[in-house]
Amino acid sequence: MPNTLCHIGIQGGSGRILAHDIRWIIAGCIIPDIPWIILKTLIAATPLNPYDLRLYCMIQASLLFCLLLSGSVALVARSPLMTFSIIGSNCLFHLLLDAMQIKWGNGVHLFAPFSWKMTRFNYLWPEHLVILFFTCFGFFFMIFYWRETVTKTIPFRRPRGMEAIAATMLFLFYLLGPPLFMNDLEKLDSYYIHTLREYNNRPGKQVMFDRAHYFSETKSLRTFAGEIIHVTGRQPAMSGRVSFQGRFLSPSTFQASQYHFHRDHRDLASVIGLFMACALLLHSVLLLRFRKE
Repeated sequence: MPNTLCHIGIQGGSGRILAHDIRWIIAGCIIPDIPWIILKTLIAATPLNPYDLRLYCMIQASLLFCLLLSGSVALVARSPLMTFSIIGSNCLFHLLLDAMQIKWGNGVHLFAPFSWKMTRFNYLWPEHLVILFFTCFGFFFMIFYWRETVTKTIPFRRPRGMEAIAATMLFLFYLLGPPLFMNDLEKLDSYYIHTLREYNNRPGKQVMFDRAHYFSETKSLRTFAGEIIHVTGRQPAMSGRVSFQGRFLSPSTFQASQYHFHRDHRDLASVIGLFMACALLLHSVLLLRFRKE
């Protein structure tokens, strides 16, 4: 997926014409990535099963669940319908941009719950110059509109009655709904979760790894679940983020037929983008409180 700054650059630049407050556009840029941010934290900090966590987060990152969270947020805004249209459309835009990148064994879920098959268009790699351009554009876009944005009143209100109940129900289903679909997703072997989970049945099975951590000294890769797998066949001469295609020779040995070395700094750009987005909201809140005092 493009980094957060890239999303802000593309979606913010195109949506600024229609949206009066870019904070809602930024919300649509971030909502599809919230599950992935939480996934990394939970895998590192809890003993929960990483494959179940991955399935859970893949479902939360689908368009359906992004719209559920968008609806919950919109119901605490002063103009719920307009806000939902801005956030929801930007969630869709976000996922379409993700699908345009080449991500072996990865993709987005646009048609859930009717179909959990991944959508991917495979147009360009994450380190393409187009991505770099919009990453830089996103950084300067945030700076350029910072003062204009923070001086605006925060468009929130306290929902009452049915609106409060609806906002709560949407948020609860966003949190509690994924287990209803996890079996369907695993049956399709999305992100090769079923293949990786069935350790003893791996030999001979095809698999792809998207942006795995690769270590040239030991000729091994580390999966998102933290498992170390020995790599044979085609592989780069240096360590870094690498995408692989190939098959398992044994439960712990993978033979690569193709690889792609990623030379971008997507994680750093995403951290900067998320930090700027949070700082923008915090600045807005503090400035509003200072004015009231």
